[in-house]
Amino acid sequence: PAIKVLRGMYYVHLYAAMERVVNETVEQAILLIKDQAVLNKHYKTEFNAVSLYSRMLGFKAAGYKDFFSKSVEVFGSVDAEEAFDLNNTMFSSNLQNVWHETIQQTLKCFGISKLCLESRVRFTVDEIVDKRNAVAHGRESPITVGERHRCDVLRQKTQEIQGVVDLFVDAFETHITNKLYIKDHYRPNYSNALPA
Repeated sequence: PAIKVLRGMYYVHLYAAMERVVNETVEQAILLIKDQAVLNKHYKTEFNAVSLYSRMLGFKAAGYKDFFSKSVEVFGSVDAEEAFDLNNTMFSSNLQNVWHETIQQTLKCFGISKLCLESRVRFTVDEIVDKRNAVAHGRESPITVGERHRCDVLRQKTQEIQGVVDLFVDAFETHITNKLYIKDHYRPNYSNALPA
């Protein structure tokens, strides 16, 4: 029984490692982009999901009476000649459950191509989240979750999650290093040196 409990708890720890890497990668990416002080009109269109986050929150909270004025504010900001403050924790609530689809949506907000994952690996990501939630929220005991798979299966799942995390981090490193969040013709306006 103790081994089964440990295997069940392994899902919790494996998920925690994946969530931490995803969250820290996104937060650090936003901080690095913020340090570049990019004028909003220089961002690629997709990145407005990040750069105009505070305005989108204002639009979301607006009632019918303020609908049009908030709409004008959002759309007027797309071509703004100012660098807006970027909130590096804006994804925190979305990334509390890092499902496969959550990862893909996060990448899309930055203008990064989706990760091409085999269906088995996509299933593993979602399974890790589901099993972690089952244990953490008391729907299933660690022993029940742990009796389903032996260590060799957990090793394979760990390798698959490591592969996903590596692809995720690599995608952000390439995106940040090459300043792919900035429109091509504006990239030369920004320093090549990124802060350490």
